[in-house]
Order: sequence, then C-alpha cells, then structure tokens
Amino acid sequence: MPNKVKILAVGDIIGKGARNAFINYLSTLKEKYNYDFIIINGENTSHGRGMNYKHYRRYNNNNVDVITMGNHVLDNKEIYNYIEKTNNLVVPGNIDYKTDVFDLHKQCVLDFKGYKIKIINLIGQMDDKFKLEIQNPLKYFDTLYQEDNQSIYIVDYHAEYTLEKNLFGYYVDGRASLVFGTHTHVQTADERLLPNKTAYISDVGMCGSIDSVIGYDYQSFIDKINKDTLTFVSLRKPLMLNGILVEIDLDSKQATSILRINETI
Repeated sequence: MPNKVKILAVGDIIGKGARNAFINYLSTLKEKYNYDFIIINGENTSHGRGMNYKHYRRYNNNNVDVITMGNHVLDNKEIYNYIEKTNNLVVPGNIDYKTDVFDLHKQCVLDFKGYKIKIINLIGQMDDKFKLEIQNPLKYFDTLYQEDNQSIYIVDYHAEYTLEKNLFGYYVDGRASLVFGTHTHVQTADERLLPNKTAYISDVGMCGSIDSVIGYDYQSFIDKINKDTLTFVSLRKPLMLNGILVEIDLDSKQATSILRINETI
C-alpha cells in the first residue's frame, strides 16, 4: 500500500458561531475525508482577536491535532499564561516576542509511522500594519531546514499579499511538502502541486459567516467607515468552512494531491 499521510487544513476560525459550528462538524469532516491529522488556524477564535485558554482546551478536547496562529497571536494576553501548558499550539516563528516563553512553541512535531511531520507558522513581512518585529521568513525557513532536512515540513504562511505567499511557495518548493496561506479569510482557487511537488494554495480561507465581511458583521464595517465605530464578528447563519485535504508521500516527502474544500455548515 502507498505510504502516505492525509492532512486536512482549515482556515481561520472566526469567533463564537464559527467555533461552535466547526466543533459540531468535526465528526462529519473526519468521516468524509478520513484524514490522519487536522490543522486549524485559531488566531481569530476568541471574538476575532487571539485565543483564550478555554477555547484552546475546547479544540484540544475535540481531537484537533495542531492549532496555528498569526498576527493576532498576542491580542489575547491569556496566551502568555497558558502556552507553556500546550504542545500543539504553534505561534509564528519569525516574530521577535521579546520573551522566551514562546520559544518552544514555534513548531509542532507529529510522529506518524516512524516519520516526523513538522508544522511551522510564519508571518509575512510586506504588510506593515502587523506592527510586529518580523524576521525574514525565507531566511528563517532556511535556518530550520539546514538544522533538519529529514522532517516533512508543513507551513502555515500568514500574510496579506498573494504575491508574498506565492513567492514563498516557490522558494521552498521541494523542501516543504505543503504551504497553505492564511490571514485574508478569502479562499483562493489556485491550489496546485508546484514543480517539485510542494502542495500550495495562496489562502485556504476561513470558517465563518457567509453573509459577512471576512467573518465580521458587514453593517459594523459600514458603520466603522462612516462613524468610526467598532467592528464585531458576525453570528449570521449559514457558515462556510474552507480548507484543503492534502496527501503526502512519506518516503519522497512529495505531495501527491491537493483538494480544495468549501462547505456550508
């Protein structure tokens, strides 16, 4: 039989409605796609800004294998207190956090059939609104790969621009097995295998309200533009779940297929 692993990656889960719907839909996802591991982006989990410990535990207790973050990683300050209790929460590795509390959480290693699958989370440099001190993600990956070129690499690349994500995909083509973009909450239709068999998509999308502006209440965005008020997460139903299912050959570390997922839940 082919020696493969199936990875399901789900885009940014935005707020209470999406969080609950996703967890309730997990058994259906497992039955339908028969994945070996599931990775979710959780940086918008708690009211759209970061993730608190209660919500982390709920994902963890419902068999989510890996949770990645993004530019909202520090928005919920609880993370400073609970991250040391986690072993599957991955923060962007190329941020200078000014503290060593995050150092052991810049990657997550899954053991599968004697192979090591290393999940990392990187943040883009081209959008200065992130207001974080960010290291060059290409050089950061180079350093990791020089230290360990035997693992299977999966990268959540959290960035605004499709150009930047696309560039990174080609830069690591043949070294990473999967690169999926997050952050824009809008699923792109460019899923493919790159020339050296890295599975790639510019943005995997989101889990959130269909009738919304990237998961947030559209009227609150209109009011923000006209009256400078706050925006808030939409709880309107139905919701959509965006993701990808990727199959990777464990021996060659090459992706063999990528399927884009867009479901109403």
